[in-house]
Amino acid sequence: MLNKNLVDSFLKFGIAVGTVSLLVACSSKNDTRSSGGSKSKVSYSRESEVTVDAAREITITKVAPYIKMPQLPAYEPKKLNEEARGIAVAYSVPYTCKLLGEVEGKDNSDGKVPPSFEDIREGATNDLRNKASELVNEDSRILVKLTKEAMICEMRVKDGQYEEKDCTAWQKIPQNGKILSYRVHANVFECGTK
Repeated sequence: MLNKNLVDSFLKFGIAVGTVSLLVACSSKNDTRSSGGSKSKVSYSRESEVTVDAAREITITKVAPYIKMPQLPAYEPKKLNEEARGIAVAYSVPYTCKLLGEVEGKDNSDGKVPPSFEDIREGATNDLRNKASELVNEDSRILVKLTKEAMICEMRVKDGQYEEKDCTAWQKIPQNGKILSYRVHANVFECGTK
């Protein structure tokens, strides 16, 4: 029976020879990489030289697993219907206009790349104008006056734990957060015929 130390020595020698063979096979004869700092060259035969840095690079490349991250679909704001294109969004209303009711528009980013503030607000406003167009005849001039806006964000508080927060007044979304949804409320006014 062989001595355990002798078996370990043969095993280490076999691994070292296999590694050197891999390095020699993977390196080129004229390897001229430079990354600053000192490099020691090791000669394994007359024709091939391998740098220690190249050995580290090959080892890391061969050991590191390839993980493909799933790609989320891009966020797109809700589209504006053709009938709603003539509806104006205003912050003041002329005295001649008649109040018809109230509408709410909303948009969310379910399962998509987190949107920007401008994009999700545009989607919610488009939804609001689409719903307002359903309240009136096509020949009426319609105006919507915004009364309330609200934005909800999702914040990562711990690994795997998230909280939803009202982030309407925030100037910037933090790194650990993303916009989930946006709601817009408005009064709908009829301001004569077109």
